[in-house]
Amino acid sequence: MRKLLEGGPERKMTESQMESQSQSNNLDQHAFGLPDSALLSLLSRWLLPSVILLFLAPFFALLFYSVPALDDYCKATLSFNTVPQRTVLSVTWMYYTQWSPRWLTTLLQSFVMSHVDLAGAYGWLLLAVILTNIAALWYFFRTVFRLTLSSSLLVAGVFYAAYVASLSDPAQQLFWVTGAIEYNLSFSTLLILMSLLLSERKDVLGFLAVVTLSFAVPAQHEIAGALLVAVLAAGLIIARVRKLHALLWYIGLLTAILSQIIVMVSPGNALRAAQEHRHLWDVAHFPRWVGHSFYHGLGWLFHPTIILAGFCSALLAQRDPDAQSTPSRTPRWFGIACICAMFAVCCEVAFVEIASGTWIPYRVVAWFQFVFWLLFICAILTGIPELQKMRLSSTARVGVFAVLAFLLFSSGNFRGAISDLRGPARIWWQASNSRLHQSGGVQEFPLPAQYPRMAMHQDLTSDSGCWVNRCLANYLHATSVVGKDSSDECPH
Repeated sequence: MRKLLEGGPERKMTESQMESQSQSNNLDQHAFGLPDSALLSLLSRWLLPSVILLFLAPFFALLFYSVPALDDYCKATLSFNTVPQRTVLSVTWMYYTQWSPRWLTTLLQSFVMSHVDLAGAYGWLLLAVILTNIAALWYFFRTVFRLTLSSSLLVAGVFYAAYVASLSDPAQQLFWVTGAIEYNLSFSTLLILMSLLLSERKDVLGFLAVVTLSFAVPAQHEIAGALLVAVLAAGLIIARVRKLHALLWYIGLLTAILSQIIVMVSPGNALRAAQEHRHLWDVAHFPRWVGHSFYHGLGWLFHPTIILAGFCSALLAQRDPDAQSTPSRTPRWFGIACICAMFAVCCEVAFVEIASGTWIPYRVVAWFQFVFWLLFICAILTGIPELQKMRLSSTARVGVFAVLAFLLFSSGNFRGAISDLRGPARIWWQASNSRLHQSGGVQEFPLPAQYPRMAMHQDLTSDSGCWVNRCLANYLHATSVVGKDSSDECPH
């Protein structure tokens, strides 16, 4: 065996021949960029940022071809039940007492959308929400996992790209301002709050920020508030077991509970539930709802794009071997806590479906997906020491990043975005934009025979008395608005 490995007598070479072949191999490596070359190292460094930017580019472009829809016109005209109110505070109070308990979300939506040209600023508002999410993700990974500036930004970009590629209905999450503010801004608030708590800031500004954000999360969305209360309670239990100082966690929990109570006792909460949900607190079908929620969880857990995004995040979180110092690692208990929180998210899905007695809509599913997948990424970064110790060559890193690129660019959402950019989105935007700058009289809105794949349906109907039509009429200062040749029914 040893002779075979060495090549045998007939394979022996002289020293000069061996030196000549070694020089030839070095020249070949330099010419063609083999694994140890500077070219592959450079490629492994810049391939992933390029993939993320190229993947997100068509989605960013489509933001500026998005068209206002549904509640957008109501918020822009400060309308409640199609009747314009005098001030932002008055319309917020009307929503709180007669429809939605998410008073901070309503306040922000009404204030911003009533002070801009909705048609011209629509894409910028959507872009602001997305950049807020990415910035909050960057701050979270930077603070909690002690990553470098570039690594934390890359991990945030990888996660967000995988999230966008995996969305079931991107129109509701990315291209509808009312929905984006209502469901996506709570992500940013939660991430910044958890970053401040885990970094154990003890200054006055940190204290005020924790109090403010803890109060804001439930006011943005009651589902986010329920999750926050559960996370803070679990964090206090861990702090007591490990005998850690947790004053900020106590303050955050008390503030979040107070805010959640204000949300849950809202008169509008009961009125909306009675109108939208047929069977409140459907405990009779408890096993079905629990099974459905964990069916969601298994689907989220084994999504290939998210799994590979987690592996890429672990590679990015590795310290540069040439660096002088080693970053402090997040304690192992944090990874276990993330796994427990993933289980808690599935339980909250079941609770929401039991409380409403119906399947949760896509925009709510997407909210839970975001939280579940983020916890999954955190568990990978913290709880798998083998990934932290593993060092891949530049060739292997390029291969892993290339597989992620294939999954992103072959996703249905990316193909849909490219398809929309080729014409349908621009044509629909041009037709709608010209109509949104007309005013007065009776307006007829021609609707597309088929909406672009990433466009939010306006839900205009042929009935000028539908609330969507009436809110648009308020926006245009028109007598009435009719959706021409529309076969849609007025939404609830």
